[in-house]
Amino acid sequence: MKVLTWNVLHRVHAENYGEPAIHRWRDEPERVRRVVDLVSKALCIDGFGVALLQEVSGDVLQSLRDHLPAWAVLDHPYPRMPRLKRPGPPMRDLREHLVVVAPGGSTVFRAQTFAGDPGKGVLAVTVPSGLVVASTHVSWGPKGEAQFATLRELFHASRAPVCIGGDFNAEREVLVRAFGAEVVVGALPSGSPRTRPSEDATGGLDIDHLLACRAELSDLRVLDHSELSDHRPIAATVLPR
Repeated sequence: MKVLTWNVLHRVHAENYGEPAIHRWRDEPERVRRVVDLVSKALCIDGFGVALLQEVSGDVLQSLRDHLPAWAVLDHPYPRMPRLKRPGPPMRDLREHLVVVAPGGSTVFRAQTFAGDPGKGVLAVTVPSGLVVASTHVSWGPKGEAQFATLRELFHASRAPVCIGGDFNAEREVLVRAFGAEVVVGALPSGSPRTRPSEDATGGLDIDHLLACRAELSDLRVLDHSELSDHRPIAATVLPR
């Protein structure tokens, strides 16, 4: 199964932190349309079986459901409501969600907000083939490293192959140390664009990852995102052992 993960950038966070994407896309409904078009193309044309999404506003969630009626668009809403610190473009629904878009018949396996951060968590879904896939957004620094314990437990909560993707707010070597040899932490090819580009687009960080247990990852790569977000999507093929 081809899987992608993408932090699509909640507009409230973008406005509060002055992310460059909001200056390129001042019309939020148009940005929402383009985000949903990119995800829809990946699933309906490019052959992806699952999309693991973070920082999904209520507006994006509703648009995904409107445009992908044959797919299961499953979500976990955070208890925290993002709040604008300065005036911004109107939005219908400011709530923030983790989302997994998966084949029809997929079901929620686990949905959890991490202790200590009401805006971070994990949503795990079982797809009809039996594979468990999960979208996660992890806090930065020591708080995030404590959250790895929840994800380690998730890898062993099912006997099925498990793939977790998301914004880990940590570089790959941190995850390799945290999860050990039994978990594959996908390695991007040398020279790949950074998953979290810097503002001048000359550097950045690789903090978005795909991890697998009882499965292998192949064809890992960074996808184009038309500068719609402060993160680029990454993709891989999951091969159950």
